Amino acid sequence: MTIDKFIRRLTSLGLAITLFIFIAAYSIIGTVLPQGLQREFYIESYPSLGSIITTLQFDQVYSSWIFRILLFLFIVNLSGCTLRILPGQLKKMNKDHFPKPKLDGDNLRAENMDLQKFRGILEKKRYAIVEDEKGFKASKHRIGNIGSSVTHLGIIIIILGSFVGNIFAQEGFFNMLPGDIKGFPEYGFSLRLDDFRLGFRDNGTVDQYYSDVTVLRPGGEQFGDTMWVNNPLKVDKVDFFQTSYGWASSLSILGPDGDEENGLLRNGESYFYQPGHLTVYLYGYFPNMTLTSQGEPLTMTEQELNPYYAVILYEFGNHVASEILEPGQELQYKDYTLIFQDSELYTGITYRRDFGYIFVMLGSFLMTLGLIFSFYFYPKHIQVEENSIRTITRQNTWGFDYQVKQMVQQSTGKEE
Repeated sequence: MTIDKFIRRLTSLGLAITLFIFIAAYSIIGTVLPQGLQREFYIESYPSLGSIITTLQFDQVYSSWIFRILLFLFIVNLSGCTLRILPGQLKKMNKDHFPKPKLDGDNLRAENMDLQKFRGILEKKRYAIVEDEKGFKASKHRIGNIGSSVTHLGIIIIILGSFVGNIFAQEGFFNMLPGDIKGFPEYGFSLRLDDFRLGFRDNGTVDQYYSDVTVLRPGGEQFGDTMWVNNPLKVDKVDFFQTSYGWASSLSILGPDGDEENGLLRNGESYFYQPGHLTVYLYGYFPNMTLTSQGEPLTMTEQELNPYYAVILYEFGNHVASEILEPGQELQYKDYTLIFQDSELYTGITYRRDFGYIFVMLGSFLMTLGLIFSFYFYPKHIQVEENSIRTITRQNTWGFDYQVKQMVQQSTGKEE
C-alpha cells in the first residue's frame, strides 16, 4: 500500500463513521456499566463477562487505552479530512470565484426589469458585485464555504479537551456522614456535610437525594449550598457531584467485664472484636423490611417504616449465628452482647478538576459557529446577463429563488 493510499484511507469518511460508532458504543458502556469499582465487583456481579469487562477496561472506559486510541484516531481522521478540503473552501471564498449555474436552472429574468435598479437592490442587501463581459455576478455569505471546516475544528478541540481531561484530570470519591469535614488542602478549602436527606415519590421510591454542604476556607470565609443529582457544586475549579448514598449503622459490643467497643458499619462490611475473636458481618440494614418467598430479607423502600438488621456472626472464622434484629434489640452470644442502635444516611460524592474544560468551551463555540456558517450563512451566487438571471446555491434552492424573484419584481416597479 502506497503512502498516498494509506493517507486517503486514514482520512476517509468510512473510517470516520466506523470510529464514531466505536466511540459511541464505548460511551454507552461507560454510561450503563458502573465505573471505577474493584475488579472483584465485576467478577461477582457479571460471572460470565467479568474478565472481559476488566480486560477490555469497560470498568474505566473514559481513561482506558482503547478509548484513548479511538479518540486519537478520530482526531487524526478529522484533521486530515479538514486539511484535505480546506484549500478548496478557501479558494471558493475568493471574490473572483463563481460556480457555474446549472444549465437546466430557472431563468428568473423578468420583462421590463431595470438591471441597474436590480443591482442597486443587491448592493443594499450587501451582495458583492463583480463585473464581467456578459453582465455582472453577485455573491453573499462566502464565509459559509468554511462552515464545515470550522465545525470540524470545534469537534477536534472538544475531543482534545476530553483527551487532556482524561489524562490530567484530578478526581476522587469519598463518603461523608452529616458533620464530617473533608479537607482539600491542595485547593485551599474544606467541605463540611451539614445534612443529607432523601426525597420520596408518592409510591415510596427515592426521587432525589440532597446534600447540604458548607465550604470552609482557612481565613474563616465560608458559604453554603445544596447539591443533588444533576446539580453539582463548583468550588473554584473543582466540581463536586452527588453520586450515591447508603446507610451507616452503629454497632456496640459489650464484654463480660463491662468493656464496650463501638463501630460503624455499612452494608456488607464486617467488624472484628478481638477479645472474643468474633467477626460481626452486617449483611444489610433494611429500612422497610419484608421477606421474599425464599426467606431473604428485602427492603420495600428507603423510608424507615419497618427497620431491621440482618447480622451474621463468625467465631474464629466459623459461622455461629445468623439473626434478624430490630434497632436496639440485644443479641446475646456467650458472654457478649451486641446491639445495633440506629442507622444514619451517608452520601457518596465524586470530585473532579478537569483541565480540558477550556478546550470543551472553545470547541463548543467553534462548532456552533461552524454550524451557523453552514446552515444560516451558506454561499449565495447570482449570475446576471442581458437575457438571464440565474442563482447558484448549495442548499435551500427554492427559498433563495423566491428571494431573488422578489428583488426582480422590485426592479420592475411592481411586487407580487
